[in-house]
Amino acid sequence: MATTQREELRGQPLPGYAPEIGIWLWALQQVRRRTLRLIEGLGQRTLDWEGPDERENATGTLLYHIAHVEMGWLFGDLLLQPDLPEHVKADFLFPSRGPDKRLTPVLGESLESHLGRLARSRKVFLETFKEVSAEEWRRLRSPEGEDYSVTPEWVVFHLVEHEAGHAFQISSLKARAARRFRSGG
Repeated sequence: MATTQREELRGQPLPGYAPEIGIWLWALQQVRRRTLRLIEGLGQRTLDWEGPDERENATGTLLYHIAHVEMGWLFGDLLLQPDLPEHVKADFLFPSRGPDKRLTPVLGESLESHLGRLARSRKVFLETFKEVSAEEWRRLRSPEGEDYSVTPEWVVFHLVEHEAGHAFQISSLKARAARRFRSGG
């Protein structure tokens, strides 16, 4: 009788962080791995495709938005800095949203450019969180001009949820683009 090895699915806190922080950062990294798998080898045509009626957010727009939101929550809401630091600002030449409140279209940027931005923003995020103690993890911050207070714990939860939602959108766009372009559309 042959025995099969049972796969163990469990979270592993990222090393270098308090365990309760490290497990959430592990979750953040897991959802990023999913996003990166979805966009691996994506061609420019698919990266810039805005759906059949050209009214959806293109994958490139979503990738820019994911990184931009991550930095916005980090610097604006947790570190209470009104502006991104110069070394981060260079990656975000476009506002997050236009006057119509829709995401600013980010088209024509290469996959490598998007991958670089995602990697740099995540590195800044993770490095900053090395300084967050277990006590600071649950301390409320009150960003100026906002009607809420927020903890680092909630921000990381929200970023996991946020990127997972956009990964679903990217998956849908990618599948529909493959069908559309295969049929010559």
